[in-house]
Amino acid sequence: MPDSIDGRVQREREQYDKGLERDLYTRIFAGGYFYRRQSEELLKEHLRYANGRRALELGSHFWIRCIDGFGIQPRELECINISERELQRGIDAAKASRVKPRFTLMDANQLKFPDESFDIVFGKAILHHLDLARALSEIRRVLKPQGRIVFSEPLGVNPVAKLVRLMTPQARTTDEQPLRKQELASIEEQFDTTFHYQQFFSVPVGVLSNVLRFPPDNQLMKWAYEMDTFIEGKIPPARILYRLVIIVGTRR
Repeated sequence: MPDSIDGRVQREREQYDKGLERDLYTRIFAGGYFYRRQSEELLKEHLRYANGRRALELGSHFWIRCIDGFGIQPRELECINISERELQRGIDAAKASRVKPRFTLMDANQLKFPDESFDIVFGKAILHHLDLARALSEIRRVLKPQGRIVFSEPLGVNPVAKLVRLMTPQARTTDEQPLRKQELASIEEQFDTTFHYQQFFSVPVGVLSNVLRFPPDNQLMKWAYEMDTFIEGKIPPARILYRLVIIVGTRR
């Protein structure tokens, strides 16, 4: 690998092995009740493709929620992580799970799997930690023809989310880059892709609801979700201002 990627990988490993302080960041964004339900439905729908097939998670514990939790049973599930600490989280969870993934310490920028090894590659909040061009090339390489991708990622333009990231630097690694328009375009270059955008008004309204200790399904949050859904459908240029995106694609 080029030295620049080597350095980035090393920093990611060291920072994750040390541990990130994400409690405050998570509490601030805990107001997405209606979007959490939507996410569950979308992820369950698209990850069902892993049933009876060979799957790869870039990461090592999203499978707990979205494979084990959804009752999905891949023929094989490989999980990789650059951090020993993060990998151990998945190993520990698997002790009590019906799903028995294989865990490997590995850099997602340089996958150690043969070409066309997997039917589906998935992950949560992982692509924005990688050298995206290199990682996408590797994902495409290990996918079978017409293989699927499913990723949930943060976007980098939402003004409230940007402010929160500035306020909580301890919650992220040095090199991570939430996805912007150019990163989404690079994904479309290699995959037939659908983007499901989430949380626009729901971001500031969610922060306000948390401060005021409103219940998660309050009417203000419901209004924000409905407005977000309307804008996402009617004003496509506004989509990049949303906080999150679920990426579903097929290898060309």
